[in-house]
Amino acid sequence: MMEMGRSRTFLSGAFVVVVTLGLAAAASAAGIPDLMAPLLAARERGAFGSVDGRAYAEPQRGGGEPTPYPAVSIMLMPRSTAFDGELDGIKASYRDSLDALLEAEPKVRTARVAFERALIEAGGGQLLLGESSSATGEFRFPQVPEGAWTLLAWREIPHAKAPAALKGNEARRFKDRPQVFGYTTVIFWRMPVEVKAGEAMTVRLHDRNQWLTAAREDRRIPDPNRPATLPPTSPPPR
Repeated sequence: MMEMGRSRTFLSGAFVVVVTLGLAAAASAAGIPDLMAPLLAARERGAFGSVDGRAYAEPQRGGGEPTPYPAVSIMLMPRSTAFDGELDGIKASYRDSLDALLEAEPKVRTARVAFERALIEAGGGQLLLGESSSATGEFRFPQVPEGAWTLLAWREIPHAKAPAALKGNEARRFKDRPQVFGYTTVIFWRMPVEVKAGEAMTVRLHDRNQWLTAAREDRRIPDPNRPATLPPTSPPPR
């Protein structure tokens, strides 16, 4: 995690990601100066607005209180046609198979980190704004340069699972094979944000405007010297 001004930037979440810029990422990098220019100019002249928001689950019954989503990662990034196209392509095929579903989250993460790297290498690191929702689900970006932005947010829900027990010859034969210890549901929100100087914009992230729901398996090689334990889990969203 890096500090960018008064906001936090999430470069790779909880993972160390090795990124190789592909053709789509290279195309995105080629247009970086053009999309940075108006935002940097607005920053230079002090033309800032703010983006306030809240992440929550809507009440299941009328008159009930919404359930806040804490620890949601939220990013504001300069809007890029190439980056948006990458994300659209991932969503278009992520339900084609189980493999595609499991590949969706790493693909989104890789595309995001590649775009962040391109911005930083072009001198636009100050245009990567990140926050995390509070215990009440609230978040705030107090100073956002006027212009076109993309909001990308994600919430992770871990689910523990005991790996299949192997005995005898199978245990010896497959001792170095990774096993599934559970999975994590990753819920994404994505929306365009138009910031105007001197104005406050409000956004809401809830269960009815989610962009994509993916899954990431927890695959690791069991340690034969440690008893099997389950990782901590969180209750499913209400």
